[in-house]
Amino acid sequence: MKGGVTIFLLFMTSTICIAEPNLDWDWMVTVSNTQHRDSVWFEPHSESQTQQLEGLISVQANWQDWSGLLAVKGNQIAPSEQVQTFDADFIVQELFWQGEWNMGASPVDLTLGKLRLDWGVGYGYRPLNFFNPYRRNPVGIQVEEGVGVAMASYFDRSGEWSLIYSDSNWMVLDSTEPKQGSEQQGVGIRRYSLRGDTEWQGIVYYDTVRHGLIAGSMVSVINAFWEVHASSLYQQDYRAYQQQAFFTPVAVETQRDGFQGLIGLNWANEAGNQVIVEYWYDNRAWSKDEWIQALERANILSQQTTTVSLAHSYAQGLNQVNLVQHNVMLHWNLNSTSWRHWQWSKDILWVGNLEPKFDLLYSPEDGGIIATQWLNYSTYDSGTVSMDIELAVRFMTGSHASVYANLADTRMIFINLKGKF
Repeated sequence: MKGGVTIFLLFMTSTICIAEPNLDWDWMVTVSNTQHRDSVWFEPHSESQTQQLEGLISVQANWQDWSGLLAVKGNQIAPSEQVQTFDADFIVQELFWQGEWNMGASPVDLTLGKLRLDWGVGYGYRPLNFFNPYRRNPVGIQVEEGVGVAMASYFDRSGEWSLIYSDSNWMVLDSTEPKQGSEQQGVGIRRYSLRGDTEWQGIVYYDTVRHGLIAGSMVSVINAFWEVHASSLYQQDYRAYQQQAFFTPVAVETQRDGFQGLIGLNWANEAGNQVIVEYWYDNRAWSKDEWIQALERANILSQQTTTVSLAHSYAQGLNQVNLVQHNVMLHWNLNSTSWRHWQWSKDILWVGNLEPKFDLLYSPEDGGIIATQWLNYSTYDSGTVSMDIELAVRFMTGSHASVYANLADTRMIFINLKGKF
């Protein structure tokens, strides 16, 4: 983190400590078991499966015009492999000031600091989260931090105008090389508008990496049961892993004309069911032909010890935001209040605290599948103190030549304990 950023964060931290802030504490402990598979893209695992224990404690602090979200994450608390050692990260996820500037009769809201900006409208993927893309719907602990932001917002009768400057160098967590190559400083304009039952959003942005970006989204409520949403983004330049000559490792290069688009339907009923179907496209990911080439080359290169490192370099393609270009997702969840609609469950009180959720991510190009099941049970909730127990299972499978069926892991099981105090 740069010196100026450090001084600014220390100043805000000391300012918050002058008076008693409002504090909301969250915690999470996760125990996981991961089943591994052999893949030509990775070094062989020393064990067929590994176990892991991780923990997280975070606090949301609010004091006057200041807000902060701080977290401590413990990694490898009880590792199953001797080469793994315990370590902990302290992360300033957010720390910012919000105020108002009266410009004549038109007040302008000001925001300054480290902030997570989420302007996306999708469930499985959000193209408009371009400041700091992050994994959607994780099965374990995930900590996301914001970027440096200076933003002025003006509200009119139909929506909001925002002028924003951002600096992603404020992020301190480790990231993949394409993400590091995308660290940027930029300025842009955002327009949000509500017209009837439809929300519209448009963004024009220029930074030191993309050299021009235009994005937009739409969310429309059709009736009490149906909603449709869509978003798209075009950027002039982007950083991505590219395959080279046969005996040359995969490398990061600047590419032109990046495009991502998403469209989805959301259905819900009075019984508590919610179903989301989405399709999205990302031309920055490797195509089907590129993945076939990566698999074929890795199979050949892994036969010789002198070229096995070249074979493993093709695993860098898995660090892209989306692994494949074409993606289809089906999501279903059942609200915990829905159990009271069935006669058989009315006399079983504990069932009312149970909430299931299921995701199916399908790659139509190569037949890959990632299936994830969550089962959450609320054991206690007083309004201020709560505790949940969650079981999460994720399978990576599909056609033997698909990307998902050649990942280093084939199954992940998590038991998550989480709550507030």
